[in-house]
Amino acid sequence: MPNSPASVFPVVLDLQMPAGILGPDPVTSNVHCFLVPHESGVLLVDTGTPGSDTALAAALTQIGASWSDVTDVVLTHAHFDHTAGLAAVLAAAPAARVWAGAEDIPAVDAGGHAVLALKDGDHIRTLTVLATPGHTPGHVSLLDEAASLLLVGDLVGVMGETLSRAPGVFTAHAAAAEESLHRVGALELSRVLFSHGAELADGTVALKALADHP
Repeated sequence: MPNSPASVFPVVLDLQMPAGILGPDPVTSNVHCFLVPHESGVLLVDTGTPGSDTALAAALTQIGASWSDVTDVVLTHAHFDHTAGLAAVLAAAPAARVWAGAEDIPAVDAGGHAVLALKDGDHIRTLTVLATPGHTPGHVSLLDEAASLLLVGDLVGVMGETLSRAPGVFTAHAAAAEESLHRVGALELSRVLFSHGAELADGTVALKALADHP
């Protein structure tokens, strides 16, 4: 079982974007998964790209846990860089329950493993589900109310030290994404953690400012 009082542990994975996706040249970026310890184990948010299980196993060891402690896998959305590691994760933690926003479940390849539907206001261990559609139809963000911390998924991301909306090429419904951004921008938070990019010292201020400037 985890032996640290911290509420969320990011796991940073390299992400290679081929030429033509975000411009004429290949782009090297990162994607984050998150380990969230709770009273009876560890919840994993997103599974990253293929091969991510090695980094996730090392991160579990660092917090005093193992694959047998993983009780739940919550997918913020069904894009490849957040779900492609799912098969390896389930091979290592076959008893874990898998969760995703209901509208994204048809796009999740869980290899026959059941994927349970999330809706706005659901509670998964220490996290509250916020429906934040737009990037994908079933995109969810996850709120740790006790820590005043939001895992915002791909609703927004950080490039360098600048917070920005998700690229339009990856966004299913821009107007819905904007509504979701305004929703989370109105929250009173201490911290915001992003699936792409490092945490900002003034992340909550930056989130509100972005929501206020279309």
